[in-house]
Amino acid sequence: MQKLVHQASCLVKSAKWSAIAICFAFALQHCALGQNALQDSGSVSLNDSIPREVRDVTVTQKLGDSVAFDLQLIDSAGREIESGYFFQGSKPAIITLNYSDCPMLCNVQLSQLSKTLSKLDLKIGEDFDILTVSIDPKETPKTSSEAKKRFAEPLVAQHERVMEGWSFCTAEKSTIDRLSEILGFSYTRDEKTGEYYHPAMLAFISPQGIITRYSLEVGFEVQDVRKALVAAGQGTVGTPVDQLLMWCFSFDPSSNSYVPQAWKIMRAGGATVVILIIVCMTPYWIGSKRQPAAATEQVATEGHENDQASRHSPDEAGD
Repeated sequence: MQKLVHQASCLVKSAKWSAIAICFAFALQHCALGQNALQDSGSVSLNDSIPREVRDVTVTQKLGDSVAFDLQLIDSAGREIESGYFFQGSKPAIITLNYSDCPMLCNVQLSQLSKTLSKLDLKIGEDFDILTVSIDPKETPKTSSEAKKRFAEPLVAQHERVMEGWSFCTAEKSTIDRLSEILGFSYTRDEKTGEYYHPAMLAFISPQGIITRYSLEVGFEVQDVRKALVAAGQGTVGTPVDQLLMWCFSFDPSSNSYVPQAWKIMRAGGATVVILIIVCMTPYWIGSKRQPAAATEQVATEGHENDQASRHSPDEAGD
């Protein structure tokens, strides 16, 4: 019995090493083929692991450019609206480009955005607006309405005007292409599946329609979104402290974050020191001015009293 077990063990080990040897032989064969290819052609084509369909899918940040106000859109209620309706000089806006039938990215992006907005202290429809435009020209107001219910309606408890402030719109292909070009948003369509290859993007727009910042992440930090809205608001959103902080920082597209401006911080610090000195010294200056005046007034009063006393003294009158 032990002999049979030993023989079986040897067979297993032999099979194991045989498999390894076969794999090694295949590797040597492929290596030899690769060397022959180099010798024959002098060059090889390497696979960079990026599908050809998505090589041009990217976002070119066009900070400082303006969004056109004459783009013809159709909202989820079927009303025709021009893009200028969302930029009336009173509050900033966020623009997203998605489509309702997206199998993954759009759902994840808009779900994460909705989750972030539920924790944001700024109010949709009051402090800022959101415009989501479909990149699929075949979509209808019905699909936009379904998307609005899915992503915007859950926020009604936190933001009463969310259904008014978050608009889901469709448009013709020429309008979509024009808006995409303005925002630097590149995408392609797979003719076989009908799906769109596109990046995740939020574009923050000032009340005057100027692009102030991008967010190219799928998830969104609450503080990052708040900073971007305060910066885009140009004084219409946030507290005075927010305005001071944003004045001291500027957006860096390469790192996709805000970086401190040394000269601005130094100016703000110098101004703060001067203000503190003035506040602290003001009581001293006021007190020092009052003391000589009070002393002079007291001396005058005492002299007048002494003079009156000497005039009406009984001894002096008897003399």
